[in-house]
Amino acid sequence: MKSLRLDIRHYRHVKKRAKAKRALKRLRTIAGVLMRELRRKLPQCCLFEHYQKDFLLYERVLKQKIKDTHKIYSLHEPQVYCIGKGKDHKQYEYGSKASIASTAKGNLIVGVVSHEQNLRQPHITRDIASC
Repeated sequence: MKSLRLDIRHYRHVKKRAKAKRALKRLRTIAGVLMRELRRKLPQCCLFEHYQKDFLLYERVLKQKIKDTHKIYSLHEPQVYCIGKGKDHKQYEYGSKASIASTAKGNLIVGVVSHEQNLRQPHITRDIASC
């Protein structure tokens, strides 16, 4: 499995794209087999209900396609989304945006908001309240 993950790493290179697609398909197959096996072997009464949220997340990752919206980019942080930067060396960034409101004179932070969606704001808005 480690070799499959390494094959996927350089998927954007033209000569390695076919190899990366095969590796990704193989990894999805292995993950699907493991999910079905866990569903069969876990006791239905207690353990499956305890891990149901995780199972739904993993199944959603396995079913997502390239053109889908609201993809999951990270298993340990599902709220992360893709932010387009528009630069040649680093076209995309994955994370969450945050807005910080501060005073005009003292740079005292008055409020912080983490955004659930990409709002495409080019700059951080500042609060012009005086303290």
